[in-house]
Amino acid sequence: MPRTRLSGLFLCLALPFFLVSLGSCTQLSAEEKKAKHYERGMAYFNDEKYQEALIEFKNIIQLDPKDAKAYHQLALIHLKLGGMTDLRAAFGELSKAVEIDPTIQDAQLKLGEFYLLSQKPKEAKKHADIVLTSSPQDPKGHLLRGRSLIVEKEFEEGIAELKKSIELDPENEQIYLDLARAYLAMKKPEEAEASLEQGLLRHSRSTMLILAKGDLLLVQGKQVEAEAQFQRALELDADNDELYAKLGQYYLATQKWKEAEEVYQKFAKQKPASETPQILLGEFYTFLGSGGKALEHYKKAVELNPTSKPARNAVINFYLDNRQWEQAETLVASALESNKNDSLAQVFQGRLLLGQGKADEAIPIFQKVIKEEPNLAMAHQYLGVGFATKKDLVQALQELNEAVKLAPKDRGIRKALALVRMAEGSYSMAIEEAQMAIRLNPRDVQAVHLLGQAYLGKKDISQAKKVYEAIIKQIPQDSVAHYQLGLIDRQDKHYEAAIAHFEEALIRNPNFAQAVGQIASIRVSRGEAKQARERVEKQIETTPDNPFLYNLLGGLWMQANQADKAEQAFKKSLELNDQLQVSYMNLAELYRRTNRTDEAVQEYERLLEKNPKAASAHMILGMIAEQRNDIAKAQTHYRKTLEIEPKFSPAANNLAWLMAEHGGNLDEALSFAESARMQQEDNPHIADTLGWIYYKKNAYLKAVSLLQEAAEKLPENPEVQYHLGMAHFKNGDRLKGKQMLEAAFQLSPKFPGSEEARATLDLL
Repeated sequence: MPRTRLSGLFLCLALPFFLVSLGSCTQLSAEEKKAKHYERGMAYFNDEKYQEALIEFKNIIQLDPKDAKAYHQLALIHLKLGGMTDLRAAFGELSKAVEIDPTIQDAQLKLGEFYLLSQKPKEAKKHADIVLTSSPQDPKGHLLRGRSLIVEKEFEEGIAELKKSIELDPENEQIYLDLARAYLAMKKPEEAEASLEQGLLRHSRSTMLILAKGDLLLVQGKQVEAEAQFQRALELDADNDELYAKLGQYYLATQKWKEAEEVYQKFAKQKPASETPQILLGEFYTFLGSGGKALEHYKKAVELNPTSKPARNAVINFYLDNRQWEQAETLVASALESNKNDSLAQVFQGRLLLGQGKADEAIPIFQKVIKEEPNLAMAHQYLGVGFATKKDLVQALQELNEAVKLAPKDRGIRKALALVRMAEGSYSMAIEEAQMAIRLNPRDVQAVHLLGQAYLGKKDISQAKKVYEAIIKQIPQDSVAHYQLGLIDRQDKHYEAAIAHFEEALIRNPNFAQAVGQIASIRVSRGEAKQARERVEKQIETTPDNPFLYNLLGGLWMQANQADKAEQAFKKSLELNDQLQVSYMNLAELYRRTNRTDEAVQEYERLLEKNPKAASAHMILGMIAEQRNDIAKAQTHYRKTLEIEPKFSPAANNLAWLMAEHGGNLDEALSFAESARMQQEDNPHIADTLGWIYYKKNAYLKAVSLLQEAAEKLPENPEVQYHLGMAHFKNGDRLKGKQMLEAAFQLSPKFPGSEEARATLDLL
C-alpha cells in the first residue's frame, strides 16, 4: 500500500502544474467540490453556455442529491433552453427543489406558473400562498395568487390581489396588463382601458402596454385608433421584430393588403441581413395565394441564414402544401440528419409519407411526436388527416378537434375538418368549418371551394351556385369554379349553359380532362357520339401529351364497339403515363369484353407490378379466377383486396361465398360476410351470402330472415329462391320450403344447387 501512494505522489510531482487535476492530486472536501462546480456552472450560465452549465449542476446533484439550490438552478437552465423536453425537466427540477427546501420563493413562484399554464389554478394558488405566508408583501406572490383566482373566475378577489401587487411593485408592466385582461373578462372595457392608461402614465414608452391598448381598441371596433397604437409602438422600437409582425397581422385582419405588404417590405429594408422579414413576406404572399413570390422569399430567408430552422421549415412547409414531394423530401432528410428528434421535422416526414400514399407509415410517426409533445397542433392535425385517409373518421375527428383546441385560428385544420365532416355526411358542420376558414382568410380560395362542395353535398344548389359565381367574379381564371357551375347546370338540364362553363374551364386550363369528359358525356347522352369523339380529339391537338384525354377517347371508342381504336387510345395513354391505373383497367376490360381474357389478366398483372396496392386489379383478377373455377387464386386475390381496402364489401362478400361453398372456415366466412353487410346493409346479394352461411352453420331462423330479404329483392334469381326454400325446409316449415323450391324451378330448370333442390322436393 505505501508503495502505491508514493508512486502516485511521484507522478503528481513529475507532471507540470497546469496538468494536475484538482480531483487527482488535491484532497478537496465534498463542499469544496460543490463550490467549484457551482462557480463554473454560474459562469457558464451567465455566458449563455447552458449545456455546459447543465453538466456542472448535475455534478453537484451527484455529490449531494439534497442540494435544493442546484435543482433550482437546473430548472432555470432548462427554462432557458426552452424545448418541450426541457420544460418538462424544469417542472421536475422545481418540484424537487421545493420539496427539499420550501423557502426557495422563486422556485415556488415558477412552479405555480407551470400549474397556471396547465389550467390548474388551485395548485398554482397553493404555491402563491406558501410564498405569501413567509413574505406577505411579496408582489410576485400576490400576482400569482391574483392570476390563479381570475382563472377560477373569482374576479373580485383576483383583482384585489393584482392591485396589491401593483401597489407593492408599480414598475412591473405585466401587472397592469393582467389587470386589464381581468376587467375585460368581466366585460368591463372601460376599467380595462383605465388599467392600461394607469400603466402608461408610469411607462409611457412601454410597447407591451401600447399594443395591449391597441388590441383593446380593436375589440371595441375602434380600428383607426387601434392602428395608431400599433404604429406608435413600432415608431418607439423600430428594431423589434414582433412589432412589424403585429402591425402586419392587423393589416391582414382588416384586409389592407397593400399596407401589410409595405410594413413587411419596410421591415426587410430595416434588417436586410435578417431572415425574419423574408419569412413574413413569404407568409404574406402565401396568404394572398402568390406561391411563386412566397417561395422566392422563403428561399432568400434560407440564403441569409442557412442555419435558421424557421426559414428551413418555411420552405419545407411550402413544398408540402404544394405537393412538391421530391423537393420536400431532400430538405426533410437533411433536417432529420441534423436532429432525428426534431419534432417538426418528424411531422414533416409524416406529411411527406401521407403525400406519397403511405398513411400506415405516417400515422405511427405522428403518434410518437404527440407522445413527446402533446400540444403540437400540427401533429394532431396530420394524424387526423392520416386516419381520414384510412377512412377511420371517428379517430380523424378526435385528432382534428384536439388540433382546433390547440390552434383555433389555423385555417388548415378547419379545412381538414370540413373535408372529414363531408366524408361522414355532416354537411352543415362542414359548412361551418369552411366558413370559419374563410373568416380567417377571405382570400383562401380552397376554403371557398370547400364551402361550395359542402353546399352541394347538402343539396343546397342555389347556395353552392352563389359561392362558385362569387369565385369567378373575384378570380375569373378559376377553372374549377367554372367546372362546378357546369355540373350544376347539367344537373338542372341546362345543357348548353353547362357546355359553355366546361368550355370556359378548358380555356383557363387546357389539361382539364374532366371538363372535356363532361362535354363528351352530354354529347353521347344526346346521341351525338361522333361529335363527342371529335371534341376530345380537338382537345388532344391542344394538349397532345395529356394521357387522360387518350383514356377518355379510348372509352368513347369502346362504347362505339371500335375495339382496335379503343385499344390504340388506351395504349397511347399508357405510353404517356405508365402509372395510369384507369387506363390499365380500361384496357383489361376491353380484352375481357372481346373474349381476350388472357390478355386482360396480363394487363391487370402489369398494373399490379406498377402498383401492388391497386385493390381494383386484385378484385377483377379474383373475379376472373372465380369464373375460371380457380378457387384458390380467386380467394388469394380477394384477400389481397381486403388487405388494401379492409372495408371493400364486394371482395368480402365474394370471399365469404367461396369459403362457404368450397369447404372453408365458416366462422371466418361469417366474419367477412358480416363485414360486407355493415358496409352495404341493403345489398340483397350480401344478405343471400350471409343467410346461406347461417344455413350451413345450422342457424336456420337467422338464415330464413336474411334469405327472405334477399328473395324479395331478387325475385328473378332461382338460386336465391332455392336457398330460402332449403332454409324453410330445415327450419321445419315444409310447405314454404316446397313453395320456394318450386318457384326456383319455375324460373330455371338448372341453377347452382338444382340437384339438391330436386332431391329435397322428391322427399317432400
